[in-house]
Amino acid sequence: MSSVAEAFDIFRSRLELSTTEREDAIRRHKEVRSVVNAAFDVERDFLTGSYGRHTKTKPLKDIDIFFVLGAKEAARRNAAPSAMIDAFETCLVSAFGRDSVERGRRCVTVEFDKKNPSEEGRVLSIDAVPAFGVSDRYEIPDDILGSWIKSNPETHASEATAKNKECDGSWIPLVKMLKRWNRSAENPVKPSFLIEVMAQKLVVAPFTDYPTEVRSFFANAREAIFKEWPDPAGLGPPASDQMTSVRIAAAVESFRSAELQAMRAMQLERNGKTGEALSIWRAIMGKYFPTS
Repeated sequence: MSSVAEAFDIFRSRLELSTTEREDAIRRHKEVRSVVNAAFDVERDFLTGSYGRHTKTKPLKDIDIFFVLGAKEAARRNAAPSAMIDAFETCLVSAFGRDSVERGRRCVTVEFDKKNPSEEGRVLSIDAVPAFGVSDRYEIPDDILGSWIKSNPETHASEATAKNKECDGSWIPLVKMLKRWNRSAENPVKPSFLIEVMAQKLVVAPFTDYPTEVRSFFANAREAIFKEWPDPAGLGPPASDQMTSVRIAAAVESFRSAELQAMRAMQLERNGKTGEALSIWRAIMGKYFPTS
């Protein structure tokens, strides 16, 4: 039987992409990039979001691609944000079909393998985000706000890299574990990016070990979820803008339950009851966590 520390190492490895999954991701996002580049004047495009920051968990939903549009598309920037999203939607529907394309708040999503939404280990969707470069930042359309909002995902990526280095390479795996917990707990925290933003502040070097840091995050997040969490780049809406009072209350209960279970698992481990401890950790972290 694995020790708890060994089980967390196995858990960490199970959240990494296999060679096949990486190849599938590359194939899918290249396909979407090719379609958009053929239809619009694109200065450059780049991967962003949690996939680009290496904090994405399985299944591979919502791989984000930023498309920075060029001078020939300037007229679209002066139109309503909805018109920009309309144009991307029309383009992607033409290439992938109406049933595979879904309009989002700030992007257009292409869904793959839609008939098998529960299948793990596949690239299930790609988010195409239209953007215009403005100085050292970008502006993207927000269909709900009806305005162009400022963003800089490259700042998010650099902050994640710096934090991971500060924690000796353990921060990104920890974030993946916490996002996997969130999914297993039926997503009490929305969007999952908020977990990453909170972990920037709540996880403090020196990093100890995964069980301790996971339990500590649950304990600290229970209070911290009440705060407004700004966009790390200091440009767009708060990362916590989806957390209504109802969602906050649900998240508090989820954090409290997970913390109590984690404390119980750690006590069982100290008492030499490794098997029982592993079972509890699996109940907390989800099906990828090993019990033997």
